[in-house]
Amino acid sequence: MKIPVPVKSGSIFPWIIRSLLLGCTVGPVIALLTKTVEAATFLRMANPKLLFAIPLGAITTAFLYQKVGPYLKDGSNQVMSMINQGIVDIAHPTSIAYQGDYENHSNKISTKMAPLLLLNTFITHLVGASGGKEGVGVQLGASLGSYLDSLENLLFPQNNTQLKTNKKGVWLISGAGSAFAALFNAPIAGTLFGLQFSSPRVNRTDAILPCFLSSCTACFVSQALHIHTLTPIQAESFPTTVRSLACLTVLSIAVGLTSRLFCFLVHLVKQALKAISPNPILQALICGTLLLCASIGIYLATGSVAYNGLSSSLLTEASLGTSSKAAPLLKLLLTTLTIGSGFVGGEVIPIMVIGSTTGSLFAHYLSLPFSAMAMFGAMGMLSGATKLPFACFVLGLELFGYGDPLTLFFVCCVAYIASGKPGIYENQIAPVSIDESWEV
Repeated sequence: MKIPVPVKSGSIFPWIIRSLLLGCTVGPVIALLTKTVEAATFLRMANPKLLFAIPLGAITTAFLYQKVGPYLKDGSNQVMSMINQGIVDIAHPTSIAYQGDYENHSNKISTKMAPLLLLNTFITHLVGASGGKEGVGVQLGASLGSYLDSLENLLFPQNNTQLKTNKKGVWLISGAGSAFAALFNAPIAGTLFGLQFSSPRVNRTDAILPCFLSSCTACFVSQALHIHTLTPIQAESFPTTVRSLACLTVLSIAVGLTSRLFCFLVHLVKQALKAISPNPILQALICGTLLLCASIGIYLATGSVAYNGLSSSLLTEASLGTSSKAAPLLKLLLTTLTIGSGFVGGEVIPIMVIGSTTGSLFAHYLSLPFSAMAMFGAMGMLSGATKLPFACFVLGLELFGYGDPLTLFFVCCVAYIASGKPGIYENQIAPVSIDESWEV
C-alpha cells in the first residue's frame, strides 16, 4: 500500500536543509553510542568477573526506568505509534478517530530518553548481557528527529495541524532511518528501514528524499568520526541451480521458523515473569540470575564468553565455517534471557548472529560456501524477525557485497513467509491489521 502525499516544489529545499541538519546530528550521536559500547566491552573483556554483575545490571536498569519514567521503556513502541498515527491521519483526515486522537499529535519524545538509553546500553555491555546497539540507535535517531521538530515548531510556529502531523512523521522516519544507516554504514538499507519499520505495508513516499539524504549524511559524518561498524567477510557467490535453490529453500524455512521461535520464547519469558510478580525489579532479578547461570554454564562448556555481548566475532567464525554447531542455540538462549531481564540494546545483531551460525551449520551438510550460507542465514532470519524483507535484502548487499541479488532476495522472501506473523516490533502494523477498504 502506498500513500501518495503530494510534495510542493517549494517544500523540497526546506527538507534538504532539515535532512542535512538531522544527519549531521545523528552521525555524532551514533558515533558516541558505538564508542560507549566499545568502551563497555573493553572493560568487560579486561575484567571477566564483571559477568557476575549481570543480575545487578538488570536490577539497575529496571530501577532507572522506574525512577526516571517507566514509559521510557517502550521508546521504540512510542516512536512506531507516533508514525503510525500519522499514517492513519493521512488515510482518514476527517475521521472520528482523527478528531478523537487530536491530543496524540502533541505527543513528544521525552528529552530524558536519549541519555537514559546511552547509560543503560553501557550497563548492558559492561556486564555482558547478550544485546545489540541498533535498537537503541534507532530510538536515539527518532528522538533527535522529534527534538529538532519541536525546535522548529518553537522557532517557526505553524497553525496547520495536518501539516505539523505529517512533518513530525517525516522527522521520526528520517531520524530512525539515518541512525540505522549510520550503525551499519548502509544508507540505502537505512532509508528502507526508516520508511517501513513501523508499518511494512505502507510507504510514506513523502519521506523518501529526507530519509535518504539524512541517511547518507549520517553515514558520512559517522565514518568521518572513525566509528567501527560491522564488517563481515564478503560472501562468496555460487551458481544458481535447482539443487542450490532447493538447499536455500530449506535454509530459508529453517531460519524463518527460528525467528518465529525466537519471538515466541521472548513473549513466553515476559509472560512467565509477569505471572510470577508484577514488580519489574523482581522480574529483572529473577531473569538476570537465570542469564548469569546460563552464561556461566556456557563458559564452563565452551571455555568462551563470545556468546555474551554483541558476539560479532561469531559472524566471522560462521563465515569461515569454524563456529560451534551449538552456537545458534546458545546465542538464542542468552538473547532471550537478556530481553526478558529488561536489558537495553537491541536484537538485530544477536538475531544476525543466530541466523549466520545456523546458515554455517547447514553449509557443513549442503556443500555450499560457508560465507554465503552465513550471510543467507543472517539476512533470512532478520527478515523474518523484523518483517522487513526489502530492507534486509539491501542490507545484505551493502554489508556482505554479495554478487547474486536473486538468491539473496529469494532467501529473504521465503524466510519472511515462513516466519509467520510474530515479529520483534510489538507496535508494528502487521499486514492483516490494515483495513483493505482504505482508499489511499
